[in-house]
Amino acid sequence: MSKQLPLHGEYVIFTGIPRSTEAVDLTTQFGAKPVIAPFISTKDIDGQDDEKKLRTCNNYDWLIFTSQSSVNAFIAKMKHFQLKSSFFQSKIAVVGSQTASAMENEGFIIEFTPTIYSADVFVKEFPAVSASSETCLFVRGNLAKNTITDGLLNEVDEWTIYETVIEKENTEQVRSLLKSDVHCSVIFSSPSTVEEFDKTIASDIGYNGFTVCAIGHITRNHLQLLGATVHVMPDTYTLTEVVHELVKWKGRE
Repeated sequence: MSKQLPLHGEYVIFTGIPRSTEAVDLTTQFGAKPVIAPFISTKDIDGQDDEKKLRTCNNYDWLIFTSQSSVNAFIAKMKHFQLKSSFFQSKIAVVGSQTASAMENEGFIIEFTPTIYSADVFVKEFPAVSASSETCLFVRGNLAKNTITDGLLNEVDEWTIYETVIEKENTEQVRSLLKSDVHCSVIFSSPSTVEEFDKTIASDIGYNGFTVCAIGHITRNHLQLLGATVHVMPDTYTLTEVVHELVKWKGRE
């Protein structure tokens, strides 16, 4: 291993969906071979009342998004019904810089992002910017936990805008890699990807023999609950920061 290419010969496996090429390109720059193998993908839920739901968004003081998938599904519906960001008068709250960027790229102004990109931190810090009398619409996926809905004093309605689909071919690809002789690092992006790994791969090979990386303390805690040792977790919960932390970890070996 060289200082210039600290990840030389390493297969870095992305179990989530990279929303940009930045983190993937970074692994290549450090000498790794990126493997994009999302365990789950998303499918927008099309409802007969989608246009009505979009137009009634203005009945809420806040719209809350905790993932890029919910943002992407929301924007797709906006465009389908020829609505622009200027139509929406609600304040926007998001979890994470990438989610914020996806909204800002469509002309939205972000009013609140938590200091740590996690729903449990969101519910602790949101009262500083929102009175409990303000109403919220949580735009979510079907597997989203109830942290936002149950954790806020505000009245929170939910709109389940996309569903999660399991990508079995990708889990088999990862299983084959981990059972081979190559060096691997696996980046777990959410508890959902951890669950799928645990059901389909860990039951066979466990969590040893590769570097375990987590984005965020919720994902880390879920891995640890299942008996995994988490080697890499960045202070800032993004894919690019995971790669930087992985480089530091490999430098210790």
